[in-house]
Amino acid sequence: MKNIMITAVCTLVLCTSSLLKAQTFINYTTTDGLPDNFIVGGVAVDTNNNKWFGTAAGVAKFDNTNWTVYNTTNGLIDNYTTCIAVDNNNNVWVGTNLGVSKFNGTTWTNYTTTDGLIDDAVVYIAGATDGSVWFATSVGISKLSGTTWTNYTTANGLATDVIDYIAMDPSGNKWFGTQMQGFSIYDNSTFTNVSTTVIDSLLDNNVFAIAVDKLGQKWIGTWYGITKLNNANNWAKNYRYTDGLYNNYVRDIKVDSNNNIWVGVFADYNLDGAISSFDGTHWVSYTIADGLADKQVIRLAIDKYNDVWIATGNGVSKLSNSVGINTNSSDEFSVYPNPATDVLTIKHKSMYAKASIFDLSGKLITKYELTNMTTQLDIGEINPGMYILQITDNNNTYATKLVIH
Repeated sequence: MKNIMITAVCTLVLCTSSLLKAQTFINYTTTDGLPDNFIVGGVAVDTNNNKWFGTAAGVAKFDNTNWTVYNTTNGLIDNYTTCIAVDNNNNVWVGTNLGVSKFNGTTWTNYTTTDGLIDDAVVYIAGATDGSVWFATSVGISKLSGTTWTNYTTANGLATDVIDYIAMDPSGNKWFGTQMQGFSIYDNSTFTNVSTTVIDSLLDNNVFAIAVDKLGQKWIGTWYGITKLNNANNWAKNYRYTDGLYNNYVRDIKVDSNNNIWVGVFADYNLDGAISSFDGTHWVSYTIADGLADKQVIRLAIDKYNDVWIATGNGVSKLSNSVGINTNSSDEFSVYPNPATDVLTIKHKSMYAKASIFDLSGKLITKYELTNMTTQLDIGEINPGMYILQITDNNNTYATKLVIH
């Protein structure tokens, strides 16, 4: 399997101790097994940690080793996907412009307006904890519960029929992002509509992403940045480009198990995008310069290892947290002295490797070619402080804290 591995170092400083992570991009394209590089339908993760990608030419499943492609030949209603999701029963749902398809692991079942779907063009799908599945369209919302379809429009209380996004909170409320009318909250009985006329600090009424974090806070993604609500649904804070977001054009927001916020952004006007992460204090962004497959970020998903999967306009990127920072030397290499002053000695098992030193913001300070199994590096020109030393050999990456006096 061919892939591209590029490493970016992200450092988060917490009080007097440091939580340091070396994060690795791995990119996948049609060369690896995708049916198309345009991942227009996004990405979802099932309970077995399989990754599912909706592309312009069918659906791909990746079990971390093998790729399986599904298309109309297998029973998919249409090859051009618009969204993808996994419900509470581990069924995979695929939205298209011709209806939706459900895959139960064996069989594909298709649904259209003939069955009860409010519109065949589905833009977002989300599963609820009660097993129901919700579908967003430009003419309203559909809910499938068992075999029963229920449709909702402005006649039922929605702010508008043009829905872009669906999220669920721990109380079972449904949150619907809309175009031009803010967002609607459904408590399974009544719709409450929220716009800039209700919360004047809401950054924009075009809501394209909503996430609920571990504290019950809501992150409302718009084309003018993110508005955060507290767990009582009152305004708490806004985040924009000037606060640390890569840009203000939010396309998706997801929360990992450590309550880190991950944001996909892409601005149509200059075709520039990236992903940004927030740990509650610091924002860090990752771009194509760090290894991201493409500037057009479409959707995000978090797997059970907290790896971030990014659907883009030119393939899939996985941002992995699996490469850790060792406070002591690895079995694969040793570094001494540490702390160091003018000279640093590195021993490693490979005949050839590369060493890079990053500061605590992730900025590359210097890099070296290690052409011997024992190499002495001149570090006398580097300012005193704490750094990350990263060693790469044979596509493996190791890293450790380095203190320079």
